[in-house]
Amino acid sequence: MSRFDFSHPPFDSLTACEQQSLEACVDIAFFADDDEIMGPGKPVDTLWVVIKGIVREMAGEEVIGVYRERDTFDARALIAGETQNRFVVHEEALLYAIPRAQLMELTGRNLRFGAYFYASVSHKLAALSERPGQRELQTLLTARVRDVRLREPVKVDGSTTLQQAAETMKTQRVKSLLVQDGTRLGIYTTTDFRDVIIHGTPYHTPLSELGQFQLMSVDIDDFLFNALLTMTRNNIRRLVVTAEGQAVGILSQVDVLSYFSNHSHLIAQRIERAQNLDELADAAGQITRLVRILSGHGVKPPQLARLVQTLNARLFERAWQMLAPTALLENSCLIVMGSEGRGEQILKTDQDNALIIRDGFPQDGIAEICDAFSGALARFGYPPCAGGIMLSNPAWRLDQSEMQARIQQWTFQPDSAALMNLAIFVDAEAVAGDASLLKTAHEVLQQAIADDAAFYARFARAIEQFDTPLGLFAQLLTREADGEAVLDLKKGGIFPIVHGTRALALEAGIHETNTLERLSALTSKGLLEQELSHDLAEALTFLIGIKLSAGLDALEEGRQPDNLIAPYRLSTLERDLLKDAFAVVKRYKSMLRHHFKLGSF
Repeated sequence: MSRFDFSHPPFDSLTACEQQSLEACVDIAFFADDDEIMGPGKPVDTLWVVIKGIVREMAGEEVIGVYRERDTFDARALIAGETQNRFVVHEEALLYAIPRAQLMELTGRNLRFGAYFYASVSHKLAALSERPGQRELQTLLTARVRDVRLREPVKVDGSTTLQQAAETMKTQRVKSLLVQDGTRLGIYTTTDFRDVIIHGTPYHTPLSELGQFQLMSVDIDDFLFNALLTMTRNNIRRLVVTAEGQAVGILSQVDVLSYFSNHSHLIAQRIERAQNLDELADAAGQITRLVRILSGHGVKPPQLARLVQTLNARLFERAWQMLAPTALLENSCLIVMGSEGRGEQILKTDQDNALIIRDGFPQDGIAEICDAFSGALARFGYPPCAGGIMLSNPAWRLDQSEMQARIQQWTFQPDSAALMNLAIFVDAEAVAGDASLLKTAHEVLQQAIADDAAFYARFARAIEQFDTPLGLFAQLLTREADGEAVLDLKKGGIFPIVHGTRALALEAGIHETNTLERLSALTSKGLLEQELSHDLAEALTFLIGIKLSAGLDALEEGRQPDNLIAPYRLSTLERDLLKDAFAVVKRYKSMLRHHFKLGSF
């Protein structure tokens, strides 16, 4: 049995041979209270791993780091060959000592292991999600359509009759046929036979008159995740798979579900088939369970958030359809805003939604319907918004003219509240009703702020609202809360990235709402340096991932998730990466200050 614990990062990325090599050179050392292990002026030739006890990192008399069981120190000093800080034992400690020479040899042979010590920020952050322990199965992130065993399509001519189609399906043992009618390609399925019976369609009717010729398709090299989203969004059971524009297979719901064990598509179907709010509440309760499963299997936060966004959109749409009469559905637009609109919310959080109503549509009874909708979402697990940004608040159910006037007020009288409301609205996405009502509102906003440099500067200035919790000596700055040293991930890291990118995208006329998509668009336009863009994307992904892990732990303990984390609960690697992520945030804020000339205000 190994005396060294290889179950935690970065050591879990070593091969069996590499583990043997490392174990052969590892020593165990004991230090008493107040012993100095490393310090300024002393050569650094060892990486230390805590077996038991506590070690403090000191900058002068200030404690800037605390290391406990399984923590490592100090990789940065090891590479530099020296340290400016002192590492002092607080409680007698038993440590593994890994010689520098052997560690450097391993980092040269194992790139993933080496990435933890000296790769670029974006590579280090990305490497965290690639640990072998997180890849027990191929995930939605990496699997492609071609990885699934596709059903070979059976193609018939458009002149094929219903009776011939039924016979072909029986003999070929398939549930769908591709219909070639001249240049048109369509599909006819067993489900379509239901309409034949209902409408009494003659059996000699050709499929050219009955097939669905607006096909939903997916490329064979596309991610299976995208196919899953397409099925979920359009409530369909199969997609035509294409290769170089030609149909090569049929991907069905059953194929996807047999590949993945999470049954996310089944949740979407439960939402779609729900007949009342009770059934919707049951389906909504499965979403957090799905998050836990997928997160445990290594699905990255951005992909997980987009899947949750799709499910939430279907859930909100069905609830609205159950509560609102048809006339209101056709003459209004239900929108979600903030992180929900951006597709960056994973666990259920406060409601951020609004309703835009067509000018002239009578509003009798709408208040009661909106109250019922907000109540339904609260029942589904989405608590009321503390700031009242929800349909039950009259300020967030407006007709077109009122919404346009509100936008004008936000832009021409931009106090702090107005700018906050505007920031939330910029991220809005339509989930039900007439989406053109939201599109028109966005066009009004773009016209109001066109070429207004002063506005963009005022809008971007919110990045200065919160300090980044990273000190002069790269220590994490915490505060006391409930007896723990904590920091706020959203205020300190997530918000500056999200809002800074939102400001740049708004100025550039970029219509994407998702932060990662905005970063990509800014980079492609030459408005953001590529390396910084990559670092920001990885930093945001890491911060959201840490927030998700803390949120899932809170739910497990019966607590409501929030934005606070206790750094001491993280591993050494996670704390180091957290420092790297905050360093990226600081670099970004500096760039934004220069770009928007925030020093002038």
